[in-house]
Amino acid sequence: MDVQERLLSVFRGRKPDVMPWFADLTYWYRAKSYWNDLPKKYLGESGRIQLYRDLGCGSHEELYDLPGEITHNNVKCTNSVEKLRDGTIVYEEEYDTPLGSIAAVRKFVPRSVSSAYIKYPVATRQDLKVLQYICKNQEFKPDYSLQYDRLKNWKGLGFVSSLPPRTPFQRLIVIWAGVVNTIRLMMREAEELEETIQVMSEADGPIYEAICESPAPGVYFGENITSDVISPPIFKKYHAPYYRRRAQQLHAAKKFIFVHIDGTLRGVLPLMEETGVDCAQSVTPAPVGDVPVDKLRDVAGPNIIMWGGLPGVYFSRLYPERVLRQMALDVIEHHLKGYKFIMGVADQVPPDGDIKRVKMITKLLEKYAKYD
Repeated sequence: MDVQERLLSVFRGRKPDVMPWFADLTYWYRAKSYWNDLPKKYLGESGRIQLYRDLGCGSHEELYDLPGEITHNNVKCTNSVEKLRDGTIVYEEEYDTPLGSIAAVRKFVPRSVSSAYIKYPVATRQDLKVLQYICKNQEFKPDYSLQYDRLKNWKGLGFVSSLPPRTPFQRLIVIWAGVVNTIRLMMREAEELEETIQVMSEADGPIYEAICESPAPGVYFGENITSDVISPPIFKKYHAPYYRRRAQQLHAAKKFIFVHIDGTLRGVLPLMEETGVDCAQSVTPAPVGDVPVDKLRDVAGPNIIMWGGLPGVYFSRLYPERVLRQMALDVIEHHLKGYKFIMGVADQVPPDGDIKRVKMITKLLEKYAKYD
């Protein structure tokens, strides 16, 4: 079996020949590209394909997309960029509507080759009304051309997936309002927040209809959930009902669903299985996460697929290679039985990661993670 066949076997409840192994190299690759530190043979899409082939792991983060374009009527979106001498870049994005304007500011930091919000666009009741207007005036036009290209070019190597917008509450947390503003609005503007979530959910409808018709077999809920922020009551109120609704819709279209839960696990992971999604992805064990490797199945439940097991920081040279090796062996020891585990980096190989360690994991799996 190739790596793609192994992963699809797990999603179909069938036994692969070897535990699947998928690594997210996008952050490492982006940083190396930024520093002009990539071998020429790994440049461009053909180079990225060769990188994954050389390392013997599957690709997933390379291969998701929103299969279409979102546009807005009567909403003016303007962008500005400020480049500083030290390489820092400040991006501002403003949405102007008849109800008012909201703006987000992000900063790119060259040292980490990453960016983060320094100002979220939504903080007040009026901002929520503006966001509602934006969502109500949203249109979606499907386009599957990129998925067809990836299914052809990455055949046998990758898991092509549709990437819908995050669930409404998680979108507020990650993109529109941030943790502090969202919690404050829950306490002070509960009715308006609930209305906003409902409007966002309704606006998602055409997107999910298009995803059901898409050629990609997977649907990636790129949520970035951590139990430090999403408590069980919040998950049960805002996430679980949405997942159940979309899981029923997507399963009817023969899609496989995986949810990105890459933070602390103990509060939310036990609740994931009952929502009907197929897989909890980017599961990070202790001591980086909060659940030991040997307890992950007890916490998650018997049926949900888990994907992860290898903390991304262990690919850094700051940690001895033996630490990563032992973690991989522990995953194999405790999760080979039942073929409901996909070995993966949780969350990403970092910019200072030793890429040779990815190949090491490939060899370990081929030697110790074969199914009888």
